[in-house]
Amino acid sequence: MGGFKEGTVDGWDDEEEDDDPEFESSDTAETEISSTGAQTAEVEVGTGAGSSDDSGENDTARSDIPWILRRNSITDGREQTVQLHLQEETLNVQRTQKSIVESRLGESVRKADLREAALLVGLQHTDDVVDLLEEWGYALD
Repeated sequence: MGGFKEGTVDGWDDEEEDDDPEFESSDTAETEISSTGAQTAEVEVGTGAGSSDDSGENDTARSDIPWILRRNSITDGREQTVQLHLQEETLNVQRTQKSIVESRLGESVRKADLREAALLVGLQHTDDVVDLLEEWGYALD
């Protein structure tokens, strides 16, 4: 893995092409403040509906085909790669949940897809994210 110091990414992935890409999916985001002062956001989630064609043309006929069938590689439609440093407990949850998701779908799921889907779902449930961050020690009085 070019660019990384030896040992910094050991154990991350057992899938060679499966990078940890960041998503650029939200076309709209509306933020509201409730009467309790809690901030919530309604986010429209993109699903890779744009063309993965290098020509830059948006092929609307192809948008009816699911993203995982249109793309040529795990990085198609993912312009930004981010590095995630995960706690061992998080990796264990990922392994367990990946198996459950694959069982329910009846097929293998790439880690990058699982992580991006989980990130999007998590960011649509801001209250749960805030609760976990508070457990980790954020917003201590």
